[in-house]
Amino acid sequence: MKFRKKPLVIEAVQFTRRSTWPDWFHDAVSDKTIRMYSTGEFQDPTAPCWAMIATLEGDMMVSENDWVIKGVKGEHYPCKPDIFEMTYEVVEE
Repeated sequence: MKFRKKPLVIEAVQFTRRSTWPDWFHDAVSDKTIRMYSTGEFQDPTAPCWAMIATLEGDMMVSENDWVIKGVKGEHYPCKPDIFEMTYEVVEE
């Protein structure tokens, strides 16, 4: 059997040092659903940074340039840039 993903609109932000974080991302950091890490100062472009997201499947790592998606039920999960590009397109508001 083959299946097609139902069209739905999600919110997402690319995880970079220069990102402008939306409110839902800040809320997830505040409640520790998303935990951000760096080996140095977060603003230092040479210091590696990453995040961990608490998901239903367990903690998942987010590397720099991965996308963080807020799902239809308010859940958060990471997505690699190439998969994100193949799966999602910008919605004009």
